[in-house]
Amino acid sequence: MNYRTIDINNWKRREHYNSFRQLQCSFSISVDIDISNIIQVLLSKEYKLYPTLIYLITKVTNQTPAFKMSMKAGELVEWNNVHPSYTIFHKNNETFSGIWTEYHPDIDEFMQNYVADQLKYKDDLSFLSKPDKPENTFDISCLPWTSFTGFTLSFPEIKDYFKPIITIGKYRQENDRVLLPLTIQIHHAVCDGFHIGMFLNKLQQLCDEFYK
Repeated sequence: MNYRTIDINNWKRREHYNSFRQLQCSFSISVDIDISNIIQVLLSKEYKLYPTLIYLITKVTNQTPAFKMSMKAGELVEWNNVHPSYTIFHKNNETFSGIWTEYHPDIDEFMQNYVADQLKYKDDLSFLSKPDKPENTFDISCLPWTSFTGFTLSFPEIKDYFKPIITIGKYRQENDRVLLPLTIQIHHAVCDGFHIGMFLNKLQQLCDEFYK
């Protein structure tokens, strides 16, 4: 199986999980990620920034158990691995579609998967253009038109949505650094500030060490 079922009664987060699940409490945090090194590397590579960020975010997500939780058949599970579900923009009609790409830990393999999906679905204007989306996905969206300091989504009718939602914005130059705004929104039942901090530290490290 591609997941393990969480034994809530014997889980170290049992009280936190039950309390925050009853409240349906989620939270979000917005930070700047320094992508100066990535920008420099991409000048000498054929990779584009958006899929590179998707790859790095997914790599760290797969290293973060709190980010791989979801409900399956009424039980909380942790996926062994997750794949990115992300948005692509259609300039001709100013809408977007959601597609997903199979994750591979090797960046070249992932980029091949990404390019294949882009070529196949770039002109499909459906809201969800690529079919057969697996359960073990999480969401990434992009606002490349603006650099923000905060971003929040609201799902008043959705309960027990434990997957992270990650939004990235327009990067900006500040002195000798290139900063990218990034927001993470997640359910407090499965994730605390500690886990967010560890995720962001790992992501920044990957950005700093990208192809070094």
